[in-house]
Amino acid sequence: RDEEQRLVVTPDTGLVLILIPGGRTTIGAVPPGPLAPLGGPQVDRLANAVEGPLQEVELAPYFISKYPMTQGQWLRLEGNNPSYNQPKRAADVSIDLRHPVENISWYETVAALRKLDLELPTEAQWEHAARAGTTTPWWTGAERESTQGAGNVADLTAQKFAANHGWDCEDWLDDGYYLHAPVGSFRANAFGLHDVIGNVFEWCRDIYGFYGRVPLRPGDGLRLWSANTGRTARGAGFSSRLDWHRSSQRANFQPDFKNPYLGVRPARNIRP
Repeated sequence: RDEEQRLVVTPDTGLVLILIPGGRTTIGAVPPGPLAPLGGPQVDRLANAVEGPLQEVELAPYFISKYPMTQGQWLRLEGNNPSYNQPKRAADVSIDLRHPVENISWYETVAALRKLDLELPTEAQWEHAARAGTTTPWWTGAERESTQGAGNVADLTAQKFAANHGWDCEDWLDDGYYLHAPVGSFRANAFGLHDVIGNVFEWCRDIYGFYGRVPLRPGDGLRLWSANTGRTARGAGFSSRLDWHRSSQRANFQPDFKNPYLGVRPARNIRP
């Protein structure tokens, strides 16, 4: 810890789990309409069809990692570092083992976490933890400007790098990173979680499916069935604009998919 007793992440830091309170929670977002006035809870002009309708579920308390899993933590667990952007490969930028692990498939992630008696959070658990009691598009507020200092997204620094990569960047925001940043570099939400805005996408346990068609399991909010074969990821990454970093935004990847923007935030249900 530093002089103010704040946690300091080092290459050797282990996972830090936070107890998230349970209770009735609502996930998703809907666009403004006659029955959903702008400014109402989880009414978002950027919401798309796969973010609604709103779904309620009763969640039990659970643990989730304060940060995305780091490259150092994965290396100690698995004996290798699969990350595309890692210390050995990053010639033009400083990257160390405090950065989030990435380039891992859903299958690989589930198998690795099982060794620690951990698991992926469900979508409901992830969004509940990311919102930390808020109902606005970002946990920081309803306006893009509120996200300043809260996450690593495609910004002015990335714009210099992204010209040859097709990234669409925010032209008013500069977080200082064009690749992922060391975990915990940006301010935390009210539950104490860092990097739920940006840095890397984070795998969730659920099979990807449309809201409203399948109920969510009380307790952990797991989607019980879907005809889809994809898995859900949340949070978005350093190459995405702020639209993708809203608390309700969802991504759909095949479980064997991996890329430099996709990592994991471990979780654990409370068991007797």
